[in-house]
Amino acid sequence: RELRMTYRAVGSGTGQKEFSQLASGNFASSLTAFGSGDIPMPQDQYNSINATGREMLHVPFCLGAIGIFHAIPAAEVGVDGLKLSPCVLAMIFSRQITTWDDVAIKVDNPNLSVPAGTPIKVGHRTLGSSSTGGLTGYLTAKCPANWTMPGTGVAMGSSGDITWPPSTTGVYGSPGMQDFILGNKYAIGYLDAGHGHQRSIAEAMLKNEDGNWLTSLAAMASIDANGNNGVAAAGKAAVDASVIPASAKADWSAVNLYSKAGPSTWPIVLISYLYLNNNWASMSPDKAGLLKVFVDYVVDSNMGQPMLKEFSFDPIPTAMNKWASIYVDITKPATVTAFTFEPATAAWTGQGDDVISAQRSDYNRWKLEEVSVALVSVTSRLVGLESSLNDYGIVPLHGSGTTNPKTMFAKTMKNMQHEARVPMLLTYRSVGSGTGMVEFVGDAASGFKSYNHFGSGDIPMDKAKYDVMAAKGETMVHLPFCMGPIGIFHHVPGALLTMDACLLAKIFGGLITTWDHADIKAQNPGLMVPAGQPIKVGHRTLGSSSTGGLAGYLAKTCPASWSFGDCSLCPWPKTAGFTAVQGTPGMQAYIKDTSFSIGYLDAGQGHDFNLREVSIPNKNGKFRTSFQSMALGGVAQAGAEAVTTGTFPTDASADWSAVNVYNMPGDPTWPIVLVSYLYVKKDQTATNPKTAAALKAFILRILNNHAGVVEEFGFTAPPTSVKTQTLAAAATIVYPTGMTSFVEEDETNPIGGMATNVISSKRIAFDDYQHDIMAAQILTLQATVSGLTGNGGITTQVHGSGTTNPKNWFAKAMRFMEDRSRMPMVLTYRAVGSGTGQQ
Repeated sequence: RELRMTYRAVGSGTGQKEFSQLASGNFASSLTAFGSGDIPMPQDQYNSINATGREMLHVPFCLGAIGIFHAIPAAEVGVDGLKLSPCVLAMIFSRQITTWDDVAIKVDNPNLSVPAGTPIKVGHRTLGSSSTGGLTGYLTAKCPANWTMPGTGVAMGSSGDITWPPSTTGVYGSPGMQDFILGNKYAIGYLDAGHGHQRSIAEAMLKNEDGNWLTSLAAMASIDANGNNGVAAAGKAAVDASVIPASAKADWSAVNLYSKAGPSTWPIVLISYLYLNNNWASMSPDKAGLLKVFVDYVVDSNMGQPMLKEFSFDPIPTAMNKWASIYVDITKPATVTAFTFEPATAAWTGQGDDVISAQRSDYNRWKLEEVSVALVSVTSRLVGLESSLNDYGIVPLHGSGTTNPKTMFAKTMKNMQHEARVPMLLTYRSVGSGTGMVEFVGDAASGFKSYNHFGSGDIPMDKAKYDVMAAKGETMVHLPFCMGPIGIFHHVPGALLTMDACLLAKIFGGLITTWDHADIKAQNPGLMVPAGQPIKVGHRTLGSSSTGGLAGYLAKTCPASWSFGDCSLCPWPKTAGFTAVQGTPGMQAYIKDTSFSIGYLDAGQGHDFNLREVSIPNKNGKFRTSFQSMALGGVAQAGAEAVTTGTFPTDASADWSAVNVYNMPGDPTWPIVLVSYLYVKKDQTATNPKTAAALKAFILRILNNHAGVVEEFGFTAPPTSVKTQTLAAAATIVYPTGMTSFVEEDETNPIGGMATNVISSKRIAFDDYQHDIMAAQILTLQATVSGLTGNGGITTQVHGSGTTNPKNWFAKAMRFMEDRSRMPMVLTYRAVGSGTGQQ
């Protein structure tokens, strides 16, 4: 026959309400056939039930631990673990202790190394919760003097639904508590222990009644002389001490298993109950029979009880299992359907209407079992695959940020992948400094967890984003790895331009809009342009470090004429003279293809396209282009001056948002220098150890300018003073305990060079070899071209168009000139008519 049973998992408090009352305040009947909770029925509800003439029963069916879980980085906790006494816990959850470095916490945790003043973020369950009841009952029992509302001294009580201090965070259900702790660094909360273990959340150690510090996980793994683990031992101790009432009809509200004796006994153990009415007379025979057989199954030592381990619970002690005698005293309907179980095949009997047979199944159960079998198979294959990869697996590392070093990063990552013995997947998305920052900080959707393993930008992390990270308890370091100038480039035919900062500010701010403006002519008296010729300004879209460099320089040197401030995404004028371009390639193409345009670029990107550059003054009053300044060491000089003047903070994890090296002193110094940074989280203890090792190796290659990649791609390496400071900052990054770092093999190391953690320059990929051959061939071709140029130039080209009449005459004359010239010539004429020729 078809049977239907349902269960709503709504928390112990709601379960108690719906069992005790038909509607709010109406205790005449139950809304449910049974209730369930991890705490006894509260005394007020028990009394209200009895006042209507009803009787209720407590039927214990399992034991479970409540654990205290936290989100302090493992490196800051130390190897001894986090130890919290009952009174310290009471003061934390009541908000009398609000920072992790409080002296009361440090008493039992002398090696705890959290940043000074780090706030404790307390999470608590909303609505009625048995885990709340377990925690509050334990604190009331062990430290009532400190379990009080701050400022009032009023006891906070011991129930599943108390009033919490306002500076705590309410979460819904166990999933909400799991997400709260995992999503908030330095958070603390409480959970049914299995729920915390399932998500591998760090657990605090509590001191049990025997004075031993342990976690619930350790307690559950410990077996005493009676064969009980630390949870079951609490149940046995309660039975031995006659804590459990003799009658299921009694008031059980004071029953608890807190702080029972035993070397490995866990101090916060809850009993899970079924709440039943003692009078089933109004039930149909089938309903009464089904409820009875359900309870039979749950408490049976051969059926329901062995299943509890799968869900991180413990069976009840045999002495606590009184269901058989309880059922005898229940008032039943005249007839109760006698449902039975068929655990093994019983011909004919198993087909009875009232038999619940283990031999029956349905498609969903069959499919679930098939999926389970497949999962075991896939898991086995995955283990084999990992083993075949020397227990390493693929090592991923992903970054994003500024476009400038993309090729430098690409080469470094490619070389690491080719030179490593283990398979690596290293990627970098060149999306601009602003996007790199956003992806490094994260957002609400990610719980403010990074979308990348590292970020990169040509400007420091902006203050707003830095503050978001600080509020979440995250610490980052800025690691300068290269320096590059921002140049001002133009396409004014035949012009060599000179401009000071205030003139640039007026042009890029939209205050000067024509090339013949008096201010431009004053600084460029020989400039010849058509009258009223508009200035065509190109600017970057989205957040751009080159925009930030230009804007920061103008804000610092001529704030009176530059109203946009220090911005990487500026409020550019919405006029015809301003054009937004996408990325560095867009700016290069805009200036190259647009006459009378002006824009800004990382200087090397402008030099590569042979774009004309504006000469601007440095702090010492020397007018130069970036090309001229770079030849004099002016970019590195800016970095050296930043260290000398204290512009770079000595603390790499401080707020660097105001740091810039614009207009630094020095005769050769270039005034608009950007420093490219790696953004790295200081605490990497939660990072996959293999990824963390790859990150460390990548950082060291970049900071040490491995293979000269900085200069190869047109940047300037930081001076020694900056490099020394940066390597010291990188050494403060905390990596996972037990992480195996990658090491470099530059000189042949027999046997040792074959270790799985070695990145060896002795390994080479075919495309590296092919690249070297092609590079050599290109050099040969370039030499050949140079030789041709030295012999009179490659070609001299002249092209005309117009009337068709003289086309044959022109053709003969051009051919005559080409044949008799010593220099290579190409002369052409398009016979398209006079009108087209004129156009």
